[in-house]
Formats: sequence, structure tokens, C-alpha cells
Amino acid sequence: MKRTIHTIFRLRFVLALLAISSILTGCISRSNGNYSFGNRWSGRLDPRRDAKAAEPPPLIVPPAPAPAPPPASYVVTETTTTTTSNTTEIRTANVLVRKIIQARGSTSSDLESTITLTPLRHIGEVYLNDYIPANATFVRAEPPPTSVSGRKVTWDWFELKQNEVQNIKIWVRPTGQGNVRNCITVHALPMGCVLAEIGEPKLGIVKTGPATANIGQPVTYNIAVSNTGNSAAENVVVTDIVPNGMSHSSGQTQISMPTMNLQPGETKTTSVTLTPRQSGEFVNRAEARSSNGGAVSDTAITRVTQPSVSIDKRGPDMQFLGKTATYQITVQNTGDTTLQGVTVTDNAPSGTRITSSSGAQVAGNQATWSVGTLQAGQSRTMSLGLTAAQAGTTVNRASVRTAGGLNKDAQAQTLWRGFAAILVEMVDNPDPLQVGDSTTYTIRVTNQGTAPDQDVSIRVRFPDNIQPTTVGGVTQGQIQGSDVVFGVLPTISPKQVATWTIKAKSVSTGDGRITASVDSKILGGRPVTEIESTQVY
Repeated sequence: MKRTIHTIFRLRFVLALLAISSILTGCISRSNGNYSFGNRWSGRLDPRRDAKAAEPPPLIVPPAPAPAPPPASYVVTETTTTTTSNTTEIRTANVLVRKIIQARGSTSSDLESTITLTPLRHIGEVYLNDYIPANATFVRAEPPPTSVSGRKVTWDWFELKQNEVQNIKIWVRPTGQGNVRNCITVHALPMGCVLAEIGEPKLGIVKTGPATANIGQPVTYNIAVSNTGNSAAENVVVTDIVPNGMSHSSGQTQISMPTMNLQPGETKTTSVTLTPRQSGEFVNRAEARSSNGGAVSDTAITRVTQPSVSIDKRGPDMQFLGKTATYQITVQNTGDTTLQGVTVTDNAPSGTRITSSSGAQVAGNQATWSVGTLQAGQSRTMSLGLTAAQAGTTVNRASVRTAGGLNKDAQAQTLWRGFAAILVEMVDNPDPLQVGDSTTYTIRVTNQGTAPDQDVSIRVRFPDNIQPTTVGGVTQGQIQGSDVVFGVLPTISPKQVATWTIKAKSVSTGDGRITASVDSKILGGRPVTEIESTQVY
């Protein structure tokens, strides 16, 4: 009986082992209380054989189906290791590692070994372990290992390309005689990578404008925005900041351009026109902002000046005809910047003639001075001489012009006056006379000057032996005893001749002296006297 029970327990132990093996190999299964061991043996256990038998064995779950084989490109072939006394080589489908150690050494010197790791394909998670022998100590390695832990020296690489060979040297110091057994292991997985191109926009901005400008002169700035990156710059907004002292036609202080996109390598340009209202140096800044490319800015500096020029002309208020009136013309740079192409022109008025012009080019009645450049505050003075042929007032005008478009005028007014010159002539005809004969005295007053004279008056005085009898001429005359007085001639023009006559009778012999006195406005109470001698026999 004891033998039977022992046999049963041995059988149950074997069945349990077979059940475990079936779980691992899939070679055993259970159905309705029957256990099948492959195709070789099957049977049923009868629990009635032993009422005191243990509980039936637990239900064995069928094994999960084997996983599908990996793709062919990831199948790793069998690893081979080839070893000689001082050389070992490990070859897998992914990597080839060869280690060579000195065949002989001593305890007094370092023992050198080399490891060459050659990727046979693109690999990653590469770990190379070198195990320091128990009868040696680690000295150093080139390149230095990633880690040293106890007797394990490790190098690791995240990624190695095919044929990206790694060469390593290791030095150990033997601690005793005997064989030094140095081992290595390697781990490497095939690596496959995918690429996603990631670009980045990069904004650039260049702002240009004139270096100088004048107050009130519109200034145009050009703005060029570019994308020098390798991805599109989106929602690019360009803003120009109007500096104080300048203005935009819109009245705004920040001018924003329409939103735009810029492809890689693309450049777009825009412009803004501002008007300076005062002088000084202005920094005009423009900036460009993108929703994905950041912001950039650039500036343009403009020096705003106020060019100004003045001209002044001075000359005599009055000058006599035939004489020269000299005029001084002065031009000055009254602004804060250099004036270029300065030209001064004087146009002599009608009825005058240019007699002198220092350094000018004269064409007809026009004199021109090429002044050229005038620095700020600098002045130049020119002179001009005129003469007039007829009396009256003339206005002499001069003008200055610059290459920048500035122009100013100046004038000088001169009254040209003539000078009256009275010539008095008196003749008698006939002469000499016999007592009782008559003769006629003719008095001529000529204005030889260049101006009219006024209020011409004549008084003629006769001696006792000659008596005036009748008078005539341009004005009425009266005989007052031995004198003849003529009415006043209001005006005698230049070159005009006024004539008066007196008829007289001789009354006794002798040398009769007749005196004519002529006065006028220009003579001013200092009359001109003319004496005529008449012989009476």
C-alpha cells in the first residue's frame, strides 16, 4: 500500500513538471480533466484511487500566442565571437568589436590594449564595457571612458553612423604574475531616424534717407524689410516713428504700413514722407514686427538746416546828370548751412548806363557776379557804377540766387538831377550911332545846363546919352525911366534860348554902356551881368 501511494505521488510530481513545461513550450494542454502530452500519451486520473488524495492541480492557462517576428530589417543574426590568445573579436549584425592586448608584460610596466569598434550599420544605444582583470588595476584610457564602476570601464554613444570607427586605448598595471584575462561586452541597436525640416524666419530692416534737408522741405525715407531666414515670416507690420520736430500729412506720430507676409529670401520696400518743422538733427526710426519672427529696427539720421540769404543795396539818393552814382551790393549767408551756386545780378534801369562793375560779367545793361560758395555767416560785397542821361528818379534792382532755390531782391532809388547854367548875351545893331540915330539891343538868355531853371528875370539899365523907346520879347517889358524891366519867365528848359529886344535912340555923343542883369532860381539872387558898349558921335 505504501508503495502504491509513493508511486502516485511520484506520478503527480512528474505531471506537475510536465504542466509547467507545457506552459513554457505549449506542448501540454488540459481538456475536461484530461491532460495531453503532445501526441505520445494521454490518460485520465481517477481520484477514487486514493480517497485521501490532494486537491486536483490548478487550472493551467494556455500560453499566449507567440509575438509576430520583427520586420526583416530588424532581424539580428547570430553573434559570433572569435578569440585567440591576445585577440578577441565580437561580430553582430550591427557592430564589429576587436580587442588586442599585449601578449606579454611585467608588473613594472603598464599593459596596453586597443579596442576598435566599427558600426556595420546605423546604430544607437551603444555601450562598450571593458572589464579590468582581477590581477590588474586600471590606469587610464584614451579617450576617457564615460564611467568607471568597480572593474567595469564603460564607453557609450547615443548614435554612430555606419563605419564611424571608434578607437580606444586602455592601460592597466598587472599586480602579480600569471595570466591577465581582459574581457569586453558590447550592446548596440539598429537605429532609424526620420527628418522634419524646422525653419526659422529672420527679419532684417534697412532704413535710408537724405543726410541733410531744409526746414519745410519734404523728406522721403525708404524702408526695406527682408526675410533672410528659411521659413515664412508671418503678419509683418512695419511702423515708422515720427520724431518730434517733423510731421506726417496724416498728423499721426506713428505710421503703420499694411500687414504682410515675407517668404524666405523675399524683400519688400515701402516709404514714408515727413516734413521738418524746425532745424536740428532728427533720428527717424522704423521697426518691423512679425508674429513668428521677432522684431527688428533701423534708423536714418537727417540734419535739418535753415538756409537763408540776404541782399542789401545802397547808393546815393540824388546825383547830377552826367556824373556816376556808385552802388554797394552786399549778399550774406544768414542761415546755418553752406550755400552753393550763389549768383548776384544787377539790371541797370532804362535811361542809365553801367560805367563800372568790379568782377562782374556785363552784357548790355546787366551785370552778373558768380559768387560761388558762401559759408554760414559769410558775406560778399560788390560795387556798381551808373550814370544817367536824363533827369528823373531811377530804381536800380539787384537779386541773389542760390543753387538750392533761394532768391532775394534789393533795390536802391536815385533822383537824377541836371544843373542849370545860364548864358546871357546882349548885342546892339547898328553900332556906332550918330546923335539922333536908333539901334536895337537883342538880349538872349540860354540855359546851357542839364536842368531847367525857373523864375528868370531881366533888368536893363541905359546910360544918359541913350534912351529906350520900345521893348519886346518872350515876356512883356516896361520902360521905367532909363531902365527896362521885363516880366519873369517861369521856366527855361535845358538848351532853351529866351530872347528879348529893346529899341533905343541916341541923344548925345559919347561911349554909352548898357547893362543887362539876369537873375533866376539857380542863380539865387546873384544875377549874371552883361554890358554892351555903344559909340555915339
